[in-house]
Amino acid sequence: MALFAQRKRDVILRDANGFNVTGGRTRHEGVEAEIGWQALPTLRLDVAGTYARHRYDFDAAIEGGETIVKGRDIDTAPRQMWTTTLTWSPREHWQTALEWRRVGAYFADAANTRRHPGHDVAHLRVSAQPSSEWRVSLEIENLTDARYADRADFAQGDWRYFPARGPSAFVTVEWRRE
Repeated sequence: MALFAQRKRDVILRDANGFNVTGGRTRHEGVEAEIGWQALPTLRLDVAGTYARHRYDFDAAIEGGETIVKGRDIDTAPRQMWTTTLTWSPREHWQTALEWRRVGAYFADAANTRRHPGHDVAHLRVSAQPSSEWRVSLEIENLTDARYADRADFAQGDWRYFPARGPSAFVTVEWRRE
């Protein structure tokens, strides 16, 4: 577990209209934690995450209409992010992991009037090492075909979404000579 508190000065921010804002200040306080539990010799559960507040530490009226107010949350900065992984290793050199990622709600504009609900997404990884030289793995991202945005904001009077990839599979074959 780690607690943190940070203040940053001379930050360059990019506003919702794509303009740079110089001379910004921000502050960040939170906790990060990670815990693992070996439930059975072949089954492990890991949880890692953070709860944090990321806030503006200055006031500014930005060209194009946005206003930054000291103490408000930084837009597109979620307070919570979590990853839970269940790993099954039925035998040596064989592993299957199911991962669930949660990105919590966040404000989508500097005024903190629009809120995005965040998203959940699942991934699957399977790997096998048939010999000391060979390893094969399969990773499927967005296992449930969830429709979500990697990031969303409210800009120029409307929502903007930066969509994530749909289900994607990656196969890796590794050969290492010892």
